[in-house]
Amino acid sequence: MAANFSACLVPVAVLALFYLVIFPNDLSQLKSALAPCDAASKSVAAAAAADDDVDFRMFFGILTRPDFYERRALLRMAYALQPPPRRAAIDVRFVMCSLDKEEDAVLVAMEIITHGDILVLNCTENMNDGKTYDYFSALPRLFPAGAEPRYDFAGKIDDDTYYRLGALADTLRRKPRRDMYHGFLNPCHIDPAWQYMSGMGYIVSWDVAEWIAASPELRGREIGYEDDVFGRWLRGAGKGKNRFGEEPRMYDYLDREMYGADVNCFRHELIADTVAVHKLKDRLKWARTLRFFNATDGLKPSKMYHVDLTPRI
Repeated sequence: MAANFSACLVPVAVLALFYLVIFPNDLSQLKSALAPCDAASKSVAAAAAADDDVDFRMFFGILTRPDFYERRALLRMAYALQPPPRRAAIDVRFVMCSLDKEEDAVLVAMEIITHGDILVLNCTENMNDGKTYDYFSALPRLFPAGAEPRYDFAGKIDDDTYYRLGALADTLRRKPRRDMYHGFLNPCHIDPAWQYMSGMGYIVSWDVAEWIAASPELRGREIGYEDDVFGRWLRGAGKGKNRFGEEPRMYDYLDREMYGADVNCFRHELIADTVAVHKLKDRLKWARTLRFFNATDGLKPSKMYHVDLTPRI
């Protein structure tokens, strides 16, 4: 938005001179030509005002791989079609490690130019070998104290998880801004003292990310699944004491067609009060989930298409 406005400012003097010479008695022509710049300036001002009128800002990092192009395209559509969260700025970003393949370097560069929503870390792509540490430790260096934007929370999200950002914002709004750890407590059947937030998606207050960045000894200290390791970091240092489990509003998708799948403490049917759904591993699960949450309500009748959205179960 600001870039568009800056681009308007550069040629404005030349444009004004041109129209005054060609149309010396008709200022309406000049006003018409400058209308896009005026709109851009108003949009920039409105965006700045809106940014000051939020209760919190979060860096919502979706951890993915460079070659997961289709998944990122789907997620961009899914989040773009949600109503904007009330009084909250949630910056959805895709997080990946170094672009080692020639095709990924070119195609991801095109995504960055088009969408501007990708963070590339200096690491080798992995799931449980340090990527989570690299991600959280990078954030305070990218957005240090006193710089803009100022974040209150940082989230680590799986790319097979769908969050309803409005519901998430409403629950985070009442949470403390320090020493906070939010998600789905896992495993759900053990002593809470040993639980940690499931890797489907967990959120910490910004001071926890700053602590991780200042603790390089954490990297490589523990081995295991990244969400369990993250929980052990916090538990060992006495961090994340303000823990908030969002069950049953966060859960795994219940696939009735999968052998052995049944309702349990972490998996159940889709519910209206959902914060996040996990294990959306294929297009059909995504389609059924997005239809349940009315992602296609904006489809208008047209002679250009006929789309039958009736469930085929």
